[in-house]
Amino acid sequence: MKVRCFFWFVSIIIFLFVIEIPILYGKTNSCVPLKEEQKIEKLLKSVGKIQGSFIRNGETHTPEEAEKHLRYKLEEAKNSFFAPNPKEWTAKLFIEKVASKSFLTGTPYRIKPANGKEIPSADWLFAELNKIESCL
Repeated sequence: MKVRCFFWFVSIIIFLFVIEIPILYGKTNSCVPLKEEQKIEKLLKSVGKIQGSFIRNGETHTPEEAEKHLRYKLEEAKNSFFAPNPKEWTAKLFIEKVASKSFLTGTPYRIKPANGKEIPSADWLFAELNKIESCL
């Protein structure tokens, strides 16, 4: 009887501290690893929501225009003869090969936040990727 009672006591304590209390205080680890395609999609959407502007070849573009352009470039790059298989694309490869500079001029893309100075798009996108991968 004492062993059974102790077992139930320990079970309840484990349940409370491992499952119930973290849920009540919002401390669950609901971070689900994303596939590379999902990370790229999140990066594209984050470009479309920039609070500022996107600078491409010296011209200022809206975040929506930038997202549309990067989507177009990604599709073109995936269909290129020299590109890796579309399923092998990673978020890092997307940033390095598509979203960081112009194919034609080699000029780096830049992002100008509404409240700050211009930064290379690659730096901004890698920071966003870190947020995505750490589930922030």
